[in-house]
Amino acid sequence: MWRRPVVTVVILIIAVILTVPLRAQQKPFTEEQVTNMVRDGFGDDSGARLIEQRGTDFAPAEDFLQTLKAAGASAAFLKALRAAKYPQPTGGARKKPLNQVQVFALLTGQVPSHRVTMLVQERGIDFEPNGDYLQEVRLAGGQDELVSALRNAKVTKPEHVDPALQARKTDVRQHVARGAEYFNKRQYANAEAEFRAAVRLDPQNSDLHEALSCVLNVENKPDEGLAEAQEALRLNPDNDRAHFSMGDSLRHKRDWDGAIAEYREVLRQNPKDEVAHIFLGDALGHKGDLEAEIGEYREALLLNPKNEIAHTSLGDALRKKEDWDGAIGEYREALRLNPKDEVAHTFLGVALEAKGDRAGAIAEYREALRLNPKYEVAHTFLGDALGWKGDSGGAIAEYREALLLNPKDEIAHTSLAHALTEKKDWDGAIGEYREALLLNPKDQTAHAFLGNALTEKEDWDGAIGEYREALLLNPKDSYAHFCLGAALEHKGNLREALQEYRAAYELEPRQSWYREKYEDLLKRINH
Repeated sequence: MWRRPVVTVVILIIAVILTVPLRAQQKPFTEEQVTNMVRDGFGDDSGARLIEQRGTDFAPAEDFLQTLKAAGASAAFLKALRAAKYPQPTGGARKKPLNQVQVFALLTGQVPSHRVTMLVQERGIDFEPNGDYLQEVRLAGGQDELVSALRNAKVTKPEHVDPALQARKTDVRQHVARGAEYFNKRQYANAEAEFRAAVRLDPQNSDLHEALSCVLNVENKPDEGLAEAQEALRLNPDNDRAHFSMGDSLRHKRDWDGAIAEYREVLRQNPKDEVAHIFLGDALGHKGDLEAEIGEYREALLLNPKNEIAHTSLGDALRKKEDWDGAIGEYREALRLNPKDEVAHTFLGVALEAKGDRAGAIAEYREALRLNPKYEVAHTFLGDALGWKGDSGGAIAEYREALLLNPKDEIAHTSLAHALTEKKDWDGAIGEYREALLLNPKDQTAHAFLGNALTEKEDWDGAIGEYREALLLNPKDSYAHFCLGAALEHKGNLREALQEYRAAYELEPRQSWYREKYEDLLKRINH
């Protein structure tokens, strides 16, 4: 095998000396010097050894490495460059400027526009944003403050620009811009297609894999989202947004411990990430740690008091604590910031109803539906409120509307069944309870109420079966024991009925009629 003579090393050293003053020969290589080494034919093992000895004064981006590879750099040279020591930024050091793709990736990755604005102001950008680019940022969800920050940002362009690489970057940026626009419009399948096209063009770009992961998570494809986040972290272990996307994937998979670990890692790298605080709070809430959940939402609001999602989430957590006044205050603040938030209107209604203000609750549900007629949750809650007012016809209409929008809403099926029983439409109620149980066979209450509807139809065997099913799910349900006793008594199974009546009053001694029914039947049996 032909080997370069030893004199090559001498030539290489001379070439380096020509580009670096003598007193600075031991300084790390700059990006320009590394480019010159490869251009002059020294992107081989000998160049790799020098890089290992002196290091670099920069962290090589994948685009830069790909350019060197295309110019003839060997695998050993690239490996040495990837592993080279470079000065780590200290507390006050600036991170690298944002590039065009990163701005869109941040917007797609659920980073609020105002936070992207702060990053642009802190780090600057490496490109001149023209009018077309700024319009693309607007279409991707960037607000006026971000557009203004981009116009006025400090621009630090790369020292070396490869024309072929620049052309590829332009193609990538166009796909990413369209993907971010589709994402903002909630056209997620189209967004996925655009980000996949961008990844095919630049598979070594960590930010692209992270953005694609975010889209896949929103599409409820957590396994694919997780794979993309893992690839993003393989390419760049310090990509905090990739940790966030991984947490989101694990959240979709209901791996709460895993999600919590990832969100905590995001916050270790970036304690000012208000969205990570919100998602960490949500995951902690699913683990049952309500106080920690509330704490994270409050941290998010310390960072950004205008974050309406944090206010709504805090309202939800306070509602779980039955702190109705606190919840109402948070929902009202969310609505002051965004009066068009149908979710905040709906759950403000729930809190008002808990405080006894049913008229106020109905007004909030109706406002939510004015803003979004397709929000089935508001239809269901409005149906409940109308039912409590005695308007069973209005309640039925709202539940049916909810089920047109989402036929798999088990709560709407159950609620509709309850409303139909008020109208004594037993067949209709039975059908709805059965639909609810197809969706959730472990709904003990639905089994018990289905048993009641079957009782009204004098289907004693069917009723007995449902009550028994309810008691398998919850053996301490005194009402189900009592109803089962009644059905068994109608069938003539008196001793079994007596056992169920006894079980009912032992579970609920304050319910006098349970004991009375037991004692009456006991007398009948003994006579």
